Amino acid sequence: MSARFRILVLTGVAVFALALPSLADAHAFGSRYDLPIPLSLYLVGAAAAVALSFLVVAIFVRITSDLQTYPRLNLLRWRLFRVMSHSGVLTCFRVVAVALFVLVLLTGFYGMPVIQYNLTPTFVWIIWWVGLAYFCALIGDIWALINPWKIIFGWVDGLFAGLSGGKSLSLRIPYPDWLGAYPAVLLFIAFSWTEHAYPGNAEPDNIAQAALVYSGITWTGMFLFGAQPWLRHGEVFSVIFSLFARFAPLEFRVSAVDICEACANSECRQGAAGCINCFDCYGRAPPEACEWNLRPLALGLANDKPVHPSVLVFVLLMLATLAFDGLLETPVASNIVNALLESESLVPFASAVEAAGGDTLVVIITIALFALQALFILIYFGFAQLVVLSLTYYEASQPVTSASQMACLFVLSLLPIAIAYHLAHYLSFFLINGQGIIALASDPFGFGWNLFGTAYYRIDIGIVDARFAWYSSIIAIVSGHVFAIYVAHIVALNFFQDIRLALRSQYPLLVLMIGYTVLSLWILAQPIIE
Repeated sequence: MSARFRILVLTGVAVFALALPSLADAHAFGSRYDLPIPLSLYLVGAAAAVALSFLVVAIFVRITSDLQTYPRLNLLRWRLFRVMSHSGVLTCFRVVAVALFVLVLLTGFYGMPVIQYNLTPTFVWIIWWVGLAYFCALIGDIWALINPWKIIFGWVDGLFAGLSGGKSLSLRIPYPDWLGAYPAVLLFIAFSWTEHAYPGNAEPDNIAQAALVYSGITWTGMFLFGAQPWLRHGEVFSVIFSLFARFAPLEFRVSAVDICEACANSECRQGAAGCINCFDCYGRAPPEACEWNLRPLALGLANDKPVHPSVLVFVLLMLATLAFDGLLETPVASNIVNALLESESLVPFASAVEAAGGDTLVVIITIALFALQALFILIYFGFAQLVVLSLTYYEASQPVTSASQMACLFVLSLLPIAIAYHLAHYLSFFLINGQGIIALASDPFGFGWNLFGTAYYRIDIGIVDARFAWYSSIIAIVSGHVFAIYVAHIVALNFFQDIRLALRSQYPLLVLMIGYTVLSLWILAQPIIE
């Protein structure tokens, strides 16, 4: 790997270390204090995105890379990390994770129903959903190690095996290849609707009930197909966090090829190099075959083979939903929603909705969310078709089979921009409202306890100022754009094995990425409407 690439990676690490924000928003509670980015900074950021696009192409387009031999540093060389990787230490983390899961259920059902005085909303929406996504994207896939649904099922399965002479609790029905991650797609659609349209999404008892329902779905999938197949294809949060973790600098690698070849999951294999972030193999491999490696940022998103169509749909739905987060808070969206609510032509529709016991505003937001998700898919496939046309125009023989193939090949390269956008957009929400966990740790049920002496802690809204939020947002968005372009070029070079074809395939994607980046910057430049 070239010195220029290492400089790019180190620059990216510094950029994201400055941002320290979140990857999601809990819309039903908390306050936002960040001011819209000034027009001058917005224009500078947009211009930088365009200029750096061509700079990246000029510098890196001729750099080829073997995706199996990128530089990595095994942290298990040092005693501290070997201690952290010990099975006893990991067991302690799992016990804590399950205990927190049970506590969230108990506080949700039996704690005070006031959102600010109950642990469940703050822990679920800010610490878990926001903070853990942040951790997975910028450090590594810790969710795979502390997933309470996976841990509890594993414990019960082990107990059942001990009592039944080694039999598995799961039926181990072969998971259909054609089904892919479509179960996770459906669950993500339901989750995105709950997050953005359901008005009671921050009520403690609603969260606890939803957690129980989701637990039943997850354990049923594990019972039918086995834990690992369902985690890879049906457990929506494992799919989300594993996608974020592909950007992260930490990977979990198994170098024992025989163990990897015996694994049902072929997506993580890298030939003679073993497999990456496959925790089924990691759990079966001997300690000497396990590695905790530091790798260049975002290189885990580079793949020389197209993803499954279900993963393509999942990623695009996720990108659209993340954009919807910010769009929903802009004055433009607020004006449109108000105009629809006040429109006389919609009176019959609103009356019918209310007569059925519904909420017109919820219906409007639901339609807008699903429409934006569909629009993202259509736009992306349109640009994938442009990739095919650009290659066909320059080559007598078309080197690709379809736009679907190109769409599945390059879709992961858009993730760095999405991650960077949320690192910018929800900085103040995470740093300010996340402080609420300090007081709630001492009084999780809202009963007036003071277990750790922190129950009277008050949130400090001055922890970040506008200038820091502005500049960190611009830097994060622009650097995410650079990473996205670089990943797309690495993918193209490895897939086509021809510099000319790789370059020509990138022209439409370059336009798409610039548009996505400018949209992200535009959202950040808008005043926030709660």
